[in-house]
Amino acid sequence: MKKLFTLVVLCALAFSACENGGDNNADTPAPGNTNLKLELTSPANGILEFPAEGGTGEITFTLSEVEEDTRSAAPTNVSAKTNAEWISDITVSEGKVTFTVAANDGAERSDIVYIKYGLQSKLVSVMQTGLILPDVVFNATHLGGSYFGRFITEKGLTDFNYYVILGDMRADHYQSKQDQATEYRFDIYSNTSSAFNTIHGIPVGTYKLDHSSSGRGGTIDGDQDSSYFLPVNYEREAYADATLVVTEDSIVADIRFYNGKVHHIEYHGSLIFEDYIQNTYADVYPVSQYTKDITFNVNNGYINARFRGDYYGTGCDVWFLDMIEEKSPYNGVYLILDLLIPKSGGFENLDAIVGDYTIFDQHPDSYEYTIPMGRLRDDSLQMHAWYLNCVNSQVDMSKAAPITSGTISVTKSGNAYVFEVNGTDDNGNKIIGTFSGYIADYMDQTK
Repeated sequence: MKKLFTLVVLCALAFSACENGGDNNADTPAPGNTNLKLELTSPANGILEFPAEGGTGEITFTLSEVEEDTRSAAPTNVSAKTNAEWISDITVSEGKVTFTVAANDGAERSDIVYIKYGLQSKLVSVMQTGLILPDVVFNATHLGGSYFGRFITEKGLTDFNYYVILGDMRADHYQSKQDQATEYRFDIYSNTSSAFNTIHGIPVGTYKLDHSSSGRGGTIDGDQDSSYFLPVNYEREAYADATLVVTEDSIVADIRFYNGKVHHIEYHGSLIFEDYIQNTYADVYPVSQYTKDITFNVNNGYINARFRGDYYGTGCDVWFLDMIEEKSPYNGVYLILDLLIPKSGGFENLDAIVGDYTIFDQHPDSYEYTIPMGRLRDDSLQMHAWYLNCVNSQVDMSKAAPITSGTISVTKSGNAYVFEVNGTDDNGNKIIGTFSGYIADYMDQTK
């Protein structure tokens, strides 16, 4: 996805960041319990290396008793899988996984074999040299990037979007770089999301270049403005083909350019993104420019409602609402809210939003009837919970405030929904008011 954003996008484009763990290839196990722990005994470093002619690989494991049942699963056996077509004939016997690596007459390559037992998952990186030697071998010393959550495009809802920068200097920003830096950039999608208020890192998995820009998990956006090589002279070069393999402590990329050149990139270290040097609006604190309490009272407003299902992976349904005092064009008080509710009827049950909500900034005991605190995304797009003011469909950021704590009560009076806000902004000012409005637009965005 092209990393070009406007400061404010109204209505359905106020997207959100996302939650829970797993890997790109995780299957859903059957419910139940086990007190056996899966451990790999070889290879010791989690890497198997093969020559160009290929060969047979072996991974050994144990299942050991543990004192407490700490995982929910009902496995009947250990399974193994890979997404690599050149790794085949995978078999699992007692304590052993074997497979075949095909001969490689191209450039060196790598991928992952996943070993699973219920919810437990281990991985081994399989690396193979080739007959075609890379023209460039680049050892990246820095990992930069950002997490953007999910997007709704003309092709539908994407998986979770991460922008990855591998370079030899600290990453500056996805719209710029340090003058002497060499960077390889990858706009990747995973079906694993990033948790609320955690330091963002890259999900383990294999990502392959996708020139259709589908936004599906396990892909790299092949758009030339999204994924590319950016050398010291700034003459960017798009990828003809690329594979990015992310393990728990390393990233390996193999890239073929349109001129036939092949680059091999390796990075070893933490998968947590380094901070950008160049600040974005999201780094400004406090965002609210108010110096006194905010009050409002809106009657006969308009509400746009978007149902997003379990958008954050919390086990709750999400309704995204944006509410405006006057809609043609947008003028007056403008509220943005992400409501997390128990799963109860889905898209057909809008009245399920009625309830008393708490705004949270970390993991609550339960996500039911909660709203994530308002914040700005890295590209300065408002997320989760905001009090705003519009003039001719433009937001005045001097009159904008994230709602970072407090409560919001939603009731229904006739055909109108009434929102009672009792919150605070990130500058300590109270945000207190009532918004009563009618549903103007109602859409299911899970499809």
